[in-house]
Amino acid sequence: MTDTRITSVSVYRSGCIVTRTAELTLEQGLQTVKLCGPGPGADPQSLRLSVPEGVQGANVQMEYLTEEQKEEALKELARKKDKLVRTIRAVEEQTVLWKKNADFSAKENVSLQEMTVFLEQLPARLEALEEQHEALLEEQEALEKEWERLSRQTELPYVSVDLTAPAPGRYPIELRYQDSAASWAPTYELHAQDEESGRLLLRLRARIAQDTGEDWKQAALTLFSGDPSVSGTIPVLYPARLHFYEPPRMMAKGMMAGAARMNAAPMAMAAEEAVLMDDAAPAPALKMSQVMADSGRTVRGDTMTEYELTGRWDVRDGQSILCDLRTDEIPCRYQVVAVPKRSASCFLSAEVKTADLEEMQGVEAAVYLKGAFAGSVWLEPDMTEDTYDLSLGKDETVTVKRTQKKKYTSTVLLKGQKKTEYEYEISVSSRKPKACQVLIRDQVPVTEEKSIQVETLNLSGGEREEDTGLVKWNFSLAPGETRQLTLAYTTAWPKDKQLQEG
Repeated sequence: MTDTRITSVSVYRSGCIVTRTAELTLEQGLQTVKLCGPGPGADPQSLRLSVPEGVQGANVQMEYLTEEQKEEALKELARKKDKLVRTIRAVEEQTVLWKKNADFSAKENVSLQEMTVFLEQLPARLEALEEQHEALLEEQEALEKEWERLSRQTELPYVSVDLTAPAPGRYPIELRYQDSAASWAPTYELHAQDEESGRLLLRLRARIAQDTGEDWKQAALTLFSGDPSVSGTIPVLYPARLHFYEPPRMMAKGMMAGAARMNAAPMAMAAEEAVLMDDAAPAPALKMSQVMADSGRTVRGDTMTEYELTGRWDVRDGQSILCDLRTDEIPCRYQVVAVPKRSASCFLSAEVKTADLEEMQGVEAAVYLKGAFAGSVWLEPDMTEDTYDLSLGKDETVTVKRTQKKKYTSTVLLKGQKKTEYEYEISVSSRKPKACQVLIRDQVPVTEEKSIQVETLNLSGGEREEDTGLVKWNFSLAPGETRQLTLAYTTAWPKDKQLQEG
């Protein structure tokens, strides 16, 4: 059986394609070759073998050793283990014997010279036996590891293939297969620089994990944003038929229970048939293409994005690693955003173009302010908008306070209305060492009822959207400056109605 070595792995969001290589010594003509290496999760249907031009291959199969073959594979190693155990026991017995012979109290007819020679040789002899014993134990440990490795290997599948070589010689081969026990997930980091820089660094990293039952050693890694496990079948639309709803007829309790039992069996059968039909549906074919190694490239294909990692990587079985994919510099405008009606906190924000966050829909990103971790934010930009306020966490150097100054309700007799006048004061203060841009958001209620009237009295220069009633103030705040804003409006409605905001 010939060993193969993992040279490259293409990792998808779920699953991977492993490429192994080996060099075979072939005789001229037809011969069956056995290749070891695939893990327990390798898909037999995905096996692909590449051979040099002139060599013909056929009958590529994934097989397992029989119990007799497993015993035969371990036979020689078992013999070495038994022999080593006997040698260790013999050395231990010699050590005990030498120490025992050093006691001359029960011995007769032993001359002083003989005792002197024995005692002079004893330390060196015991030291030599101890060194030999330690070396044998190390050899035994190595044999045990080899036994474990070979035992695991005998449980793994191997690939059998019939090859026909045009002439004797050494030939390279390449084996590919799909394994579902691997994946990668993107992680995002936002690095905010100095507020005057006008830029934001978006760092994309990948966490790669694998449980394929084999270590990836010095393998070239390529990541794909797609997921082969998700069906690529185009959905089918069936006719949508309209019918009148007929409410269920009332019947006796016992009759309803019987009807429920009668209806349950056909429903269960229909569900079972649906599952069987889904299981029987053919899985979409996975198109495998050759990946040319290149250092640190990002390739946007027609259906997915490909990341070719630089260098060679070690990913042990059951381990996950984190690697960098790319860092993009995004133009932005730093500002402090506050919504005092909802929160007393201010937030440092980076206003960016939504197009720059196209791939970050519904993801979490770690935020770093000048290298210090500031927390995590959930990103869900509205792609219909031109810009997006990307929160970088709370800003404690700017404070905001919203105070209700007036709420007065009166009755307008001639119009038969009730009228309430509202007035709020918004105070914004800065403790920053430099001037900063501030965006304050609030609102004036809107209505679609003609009998409800809303009149804006004072916005302190704020801009109001007619459709939504949203009001925003955007201004520069100097160090130590406090800015006062006023929001005032009235609402009027029929006095026999109850007004509710919602």
